[in-house]
Amino acid sequence: MPPRGTPHSVYPVRAEQRSEGVLRHMSVPGLTVALVLLWVALSPSLLPRAWWMTAVNVGVSMAYGYVIGDLLGRFASWLARRTELRVELSARSDWGVRTLWVVLLVVVSGVVWIQSLHQQEQISLMAGVSRGGALNQFFGVLAGVVLFGLLLLLGRGLARLRRGVGRMVRPVLPRYLAPVAATIIVVLIVVFVSNQVLYQRGMNWALGNATQLNQRPPDGRVAPSEPERTGSPTSYEPWDTLGHEGQKFVSDGPRAVDIERVTGVPALEPIRTYAGLTEHAEVEDAARAAVDELVRAGGLERSAVLVTTTTGTGWVQQWSVQALEFLTGGDVATVSMQYSFFPSGLAYISDLETPPLAGRLLFEEVERRIEALPEDERPLLYVSGESLGSYGSQGAFADADDLLERVDGAVWTGTPRFTPLWSSLTESRRQGSPEIAPVIDNGRHIRFATRPLELTEDFYGGPFVEWEEPRIVYGQHASDPVVWWSWDLLWREPDWLRERVGRDVSPDLSYTPYVTFWQIASDMPLSVDVPPGHGHEYKDEMVALWAGVLGMDPMDDYSEIIAAIDTFVLD
Repeated sequence: MPPRGTPHSVYPVRAEQRSEGVLRHMSVPGLTVALVLLWVALSPSLLPRAWWMTAVNVGVSMAYGYVIGDLLGRFASWLARRTELRVELSARSDWGVRTLWVVLLVVVSGVVWIQSLHQQEQISLMAGVSRGGALNQFFGVLAGVVLFGLLLLLGRGLARLRRGVGRMVRPVLPRYLAPVAATIIVVLIVVFVSNQVLYQRGMNWALGNATQLNQRPPDGRVAPSEPERTGSPTSYEPWDTLGHEGQKFVSDGPRAVDIERVTGVPALEPIRTYAGLTEHAEVEDAARAAVDELVRAGGLERSAVLVTTTTGTGWVQQWSVQALEFLTGGDVATVSMQYSFFPSGLAYISDLETPPLAGRLLFEEVERRIEALPEDERPLLYVSGESLGSYGSQGAFADADDLLERVDGAVWTGTPRFTPLWSSLTESRRQGSPEIAPVIDNGRHIRFATRPLELTEDFYGGPFVEWEEPRIVYGQHASDPVVWWSWDLLWREPDWLRERVGRDVSPDLSYTPYVTFWQIASDMPLSVDVPPGHGHEYKDEMVALWAGVLGMDPMDDYSEIIAAIDTFVLD
């Protein structure tokens, strides 16, 4: 503010002008744009938010906005100096402009706050889950502002380090090279610290925890007694080598008597075989061991073999496996293997090569054993996987033609969009079909579905051609962030956002570079904490999806099977 009594003030246009008092070292344009991006961060994403999801969105969005605003302010200041532009304001006008600007920001913030609460309530109703209402949002915003402050302090610390390094190198470098060299040195320091200190130590800690969990026996499970299951007395793979998730897989699920009780017809004992990573450090060895178990248990004598690829920890989608077991009357053998100790998120960060390698090796080993049989004795060959397991399973196939030539059916759910086969199919979709439910060759072999009904008609209710064998199903919800998150959300609006056709997605969902990336990313951890049919929770839809692949009517009443499966999936 100019001194009182001054009739008017002469200001050079300096858009990066600093605020006074406590905020005297902060950029006013930076804070303004940060506030604008706070508003944007409160806009809807795919799922209702917990407080920490709001905090992450607010913190990283404000930091991004501050940097953009500060840069714009510095550019405006430089331009003003070059043009010698001046703006004259009286003391009263200067005070009035500042006051009106603050009032405007406060009013808009209030409007945005109320609107965001309404939008979160709307998303909660769509998803069938609540995250805590206004109080949850308030603490999320408060924590996000704190996170913004911490990121700002970190940025200032790095800037101060760069200036210090610049002063050190200035005596030995030309003046114009010193800032460049200082920047490069600071970047190298950050990369080194991030990789060697934060990333490596963090991953080692996570690996230690994951290894301990893998060695911990699951509650309420004991080694199976049936020879049709790995871990039994006749198994090549001892129970204590299967890992936490492997033990759950071979001990859980229905037996023949359970299937008979639901279907009312005689059933076979379902075969489940598995190889753990503890006993087989190399995925090649694990694949061979799993298939040796499949052969030992008589799996190649069944009418169908299911090759299912796990997620990072070795977790198998039990709903998918059990759906096929009930629908086939137990006349199916399922084979799987562990390839990592990490949960899917950490496996994605640390290693994207092993899942498709494991999926390919396991499938090819099963395929090789089946092809060695007389042609009239070969079982049908199916594949499946969810999330990272879907990504890994699809790694066995070069393209859609290769897939259709080598399998008799597939059910993949929650496929990450970085999966090459998924991406190529989606890009080749029929014009006019949405990205969330692309139509491929009029549904002749491959069908994408956001709900089981879309196995019989396209997203808009249009007809498919006759569904020919082999039948491939991609189940993917419009509200599943695991499917729709991708790195290019940082800079590019995808078709699914532009089209805005998801039935369980807010109509107010919109795209903002960088911010949307973090919104969808923060949706992922709780995407399974929603009712089936939304987010990353597929569960009871698996019965209808497999029914479609087997040539049954996916719209039949499978409620008894669904209720039975629910009693066998313990956690």
